[in-house]
Amino acid sequence: MATEAGDFPPPLENSGVLVSESSKQQQQQEEDKVLESSIKRNTSNTDKRKRRREEWEKLKEETERFESHRGLGNILRRAEDLLSETDALAKRLHVPVPTEAEVPLVEKIQLKKAHEKRLTDMLSTVCKKILTFIMSNKWALPFNAPVNTNIYGDYLEKIQTPMDFGTIKRKLDGGIYKHPEQFVEDVRLVFNNARTYNKPGSDVHVMASTLQEKFEDRYAASIVPRLVEEVKRTDADMMECRRGIAEKAALGGRERADGECAGLIQAIDSLISDIDMEKLKAAARCQPVDRASKERICEQLKELPEEDFGKVLGIVTHHYPGVKTSKEVSFDVETLDALCLRQIMDYVEFLKQKGTNDTWPPQAFTSSRKKKI
Repeated sequence: MATEAGDFPPPLENSGVLVSESSKQQQQQEEDKVLESSIKRNTSNTDKRKRRREEWEKLKEETERFESHRGLGNILRRAEDLLSETDALAKRLHVPVPTEAEVPLVEKIQLKKAHEKRLTDMLSTVCKKILTFIMSNKWALPFNAPVNTNIYGDYLEKIQTPMDFGTIKRKLDGGIYKHPEQFVEDVRLVFNNARTYNKPGSDVHVMASTLQEKFEDRYAASIVPRLVEEVKRTDADMMECRRGIAEKAALGGRERADGECAGLIQAIDSLISDIDMEKLKAAARCQPVDRASKERICEQLKELPEEDFGKVLGIVTHHYPGVKTSKEVSFDVETLDALCLRQIMDYVEFLKQKGTNDTWPPQAFTSSRKKKI
């Protein structure tokens, strides 16, 4: 049956193009889904890696803390053992120091000879120099030789013990004096005799008083300090001798004691080295202090009383033993490590909050020595 042309659908001239565009869209959607899935997987992997990294860092920190606690525990136990050994050695070494009366006669004679030699040296140098100075004075002429009793017939009636500088010089040269005070007594006797025999206001009376003032000045400046030092030296020598006797009696002699002490000293040096190493590790793990905190601690330190500031210096010198302390001390907080700074900050904070019975370090810190780590 025949049909008209208008009854058939129009020819599909662009159908190939439409199919192609639809295929591209579908392909693009699939690619987007693949990309989105890939991004999600990458994000998930990144998160997992981040979590694993955080867990690893946390585990590392805990491990380091554990190792630090274990190391400090070992150091503490070694320190306690060394303290026990030192106490035990001290008890074995302890021998009562003998009294001066118990010192053997031979030792006393040696000490006495050494003392007398030092006094003789003082007489032959210092005292002779002072006498030469006095005798060379223009007013010393009446006192340089004995008084002529033929001219002054009543002299021996008024003066019981005549004395003059010439006689003193001969006694010095001949070693008659055994102590500088004997020399001083004779010099004063010269002046006292002159004032006793001559009336006040007379030339000789005035000359004697004037010369004695010069002599006393030299005596106070040159002889007195040396005599004081000699007394200290003599006492120190006697004490050293007494202690030496006690040391020889301990452990059968000094050599054995020195051997045991040397071993302890070596162990202590090793312990100090390990402590320094732990301090370095602790400082490396300590979080840095920011600038604002450093500025704040500087201002707080300026307000501390002298006693509390001295304890801050103790913290600094503990970390840096080479720092020399004096009445005026300054240090740059920029040069201090984080561990030292944080200890200072903790101490300053403790001062702000402390009560009347509080002490530093806190009791919890000091009592930790008794705990087993």
